[in-house]
Amino acid sequence: MTGRIPFGLLTLLTALVCVPVQAQGPMGAPPGYGVQPAGFEAYHDVPGQYRPMPPAAYQMGQVPGPVGPSPRMTYEELPDDLGFGDRDTPLGNWFTERFRHAWFRAEYLLWDISGPDGKMLSEGVSTIHTGSDFTGEGPIRPGIENLDYDHTVNGVSGTTQIPGLGRFSTRDLNGFRGTFGLPTPVGTLELGGFLLVNHNQTRIDGVGIPGSLIQPQIVGNPAVTPGSTVGADGNPATNDQTARFITQSARINGSVSDLAYINYDVSYQARLSTSAWGTEGNFVMDSPDPNSFFQFRPTFGFRYLNLIDRLNQSGQYNEPSAADATVNTVVNRQINSSANNNIYGPQIGVRAELGNSQFLIGFEPKLMMGLNTWQSTLDNSNVFGSTDPGQSLLLRNTTFTPLVDLKGYSNIAISKNLSFYVAYNFIWVGSTNRSYNNFNYNQNTAGNADFQLTKTFQQTTLQGMSLGFDFRY
Repeated sequence: MTGRIPFGLLTLLTALVCVPVQAQGPMGAPPGYGVQPAGFEAYHDVPGQYRPMPPAAYQMGQVPGPVGPSPRMTYEELPDDLGFGDRDTPLGNWFTERFRHAWFRAEYLLWDISGPDGKMLSEGVSTIHTGSDFTGEGPIRPGIENLDYDHTVNGVSGTTQIPGLGRFSTRDLNGFRGTFGLPTPVGTLELGGFLLVNHNQTRIDGVGIPGSLIQPQIVGNPAVTPGSTVGADGNPATNDQTARFITQSARINGSVSDLAYINYDVSYQARLSTSAWGTEGNFVMDSPDPNSFFQFRPTFGFRYLNLIDRLNQSGQYNEPSAADATVNTVVNRQINSSANNNIYGPQIGVRAELGNSQFLIGFEPKLMMGLNTWQSTLDNSNVFGSTDPGQSLLLRNTTFTPLVDLKGYSNIAISKNLSFYVAYNFIWVGSTNRSYNNFNYNQNTAGNADFQLTKTFQQTTLQGMSLGFDFRY
């Protein structure tokens, strides 16, 4: 009896100690409720295993509220890098606004350049030749046809013709013009340029033209029985044919003469090459009333125009031998000239337009008071014989040159960003140097070529239609 009582008390005491310990595990507040793990709880990884408490600096204080899921993350979608379109960049805003209404015009050109207009490639002569309508310094029929006069070359009598450029044409030249426009707060800045394709033309050929201009002398067989195709000597019957030549008369020491001639009795060819291009920049002021049906805007700017042409003459002639006049040597002759015109200066004008955004017609005259820095060259060889040393000449200078540009045009809208453009241009240049008009044919007392480049100027026009499209950004 006495032993049971102590045993029962010990058992009850053990139960009282173990029950609270086991109850606090599942029944107590869940770890972290209202507090973040700290102290020993922070290091209580496995029940029943304890670790030393960390330093106070690593303990976390209480956090209000229950512990929920991880904090929600917010994502902000940023736009792509738009470069100059980024409105946060002042420079980008400026470019965007400037180019918003910019435009580009592309045009196909079909233009003419004024040509030689019947220029004769020869100097005048002082007397009237027998059977000729060539009367020295007076008017000469253009071209090289029907301009015969009696002439003798190397002892052979015949007729000769003076070469001319009347049949040369510098019409219907193809080209391109581009113009870029950039609006500003007070007007539009326009930059443009054009190019005409280099035009080459060979129209005088002493051998290749039907009904050859150069023909040798053919003597008929006098012993021909009427109605027979052969003579009594058995040789074929031929018709008498007078020799034909091409001749350029020359001066002697600058004076008109009948004694100096440049003869071609084998072949002759003339080739004319012409090209032009230019560029200009203009500022077109805004109209005082931009919504008006009629717009009148002044313009001012700068222009450059380049005009080049070349005249190449070549041919062959017979030169008698000094030892035997009956033996001839064929000699090649060259006479090549060129002219390069650089025309530039400031210009002013007006632009008058009538219409709206769908259709308009306009007229734009411009005037330039500028300069022409020109250059002429001349090269020749074997002009008056195989012993002629030839020449290579250069002349350059600057002269005052006015220029007038008249343009009428129309613009028809096709869509918001595209419109059709048609125009007619007429450009007049007051002083230009041309290759066929910038030298003289002259012989010195030694019998050699003594050509001189001259400061000879003439008016030149460029005109024609253009078709194209306007592209607006």
